[in-house]
Amino acid sequence: MRKVTVRLPATMTGIGPAVRALGLALGLFTSVEISERSDNQLIVETAGEGAGRYSTGLRHPVTLALMRVFQRLERAPLGVHIRIQNNIPVDSGLGAEAAFWAAGIIGANNLLGHSLTREAILQLTAQLAPQPDNAIAALLGGLSSGVVSDEGLTYRSLPVVAFRVVIVLPEIEDYPLTFAAPDVIPFNDAAHNLSRLPLLLDGFRRGDLKLITQALEDRLINPRLQSHIPGYNHVRETARLAGALGLTISGHGPALIALAAKDHWQIADAMVAAFANAGVKARAWVVPVDTQGVVISAVQSP
Repeated sequence: MRKVTVRLPATMTGIGPAVRALGLALGLFTSVEISERSDNQLIVETAGEGAGRYSTGLRHPVTLALMRVFQRLERAPLGVHIRIQNNIPVDSGLGAEAAFWAAGIIGANNLLGHSLTREAILQLTAQLAPQPDNAIAALLGGLSSGVVSDEGLTYRSLPVVAFRVVIVLPEIEDYPLTFAAPDVIPFNDAAHNLSRLPLLLDGFRRGDLKLITQALEDRLINPRLQSHIPGYNHVRETARLAGALGLTISGHGPALIALAAKDHWQIADAMVAAFANAGVKARAWVVPVDTQGVVISAVQSP
């Protein structure tokens, strides 16, 4: 009987001006253990962030990913037991759902005896996962970029010097889970974003937080998201006064990422207090950039 444990990090996409261009893995993790069973039962146990969010085990993204791979390869074990320990907040812009899908795809591949290569797993994840940019970033770790086209996934791992970030997640009941990008954008705003991408990449390569934050301003997506985050400007200014070099929204939010060289928890506490002043409850983490990506542990029992 096979058992595989898959650990994947949280991810930040849409980094400043890098709209749909970059993904950064962060040190919050989800761990998924998937075991074969000798009967025909499907058992799904969830703990941590988002536990109980999906009404039945069949609707959990890990299960959906497993089933898609089983269908693709036209093979499946008799029964499956899934245990999920998730520390990545769901619906936060931190890629929890994408990590679930990636874990299910990898778990299914291991249960079926490694039928797919690493490259095939990346390609399949890009096809199946609803958030392929987050999923690829979680698999690769560090900083990465990928494009999905009719020819498949083209991707690269990019150089990054690891550093710590502050994550602050406000609890906003009516925050939109999807965001429709505008069909038309001003040329000057597009040029603004594109001109900062080379500086942003060099900042990551050097670990130069000052350069990263100087190139972090986005004029395409973040301004539209900010209006859905109560107290955003107050929180941003509070973070700056507490020592943050810069702040941006992770993915489509509402999680905020603050960059700083020091005093990370001081900044985190100040941001949580600023949200409280705006009548919004918030939580905070201080985590490193994750450079490992996916970690897999597999065992075979008699």
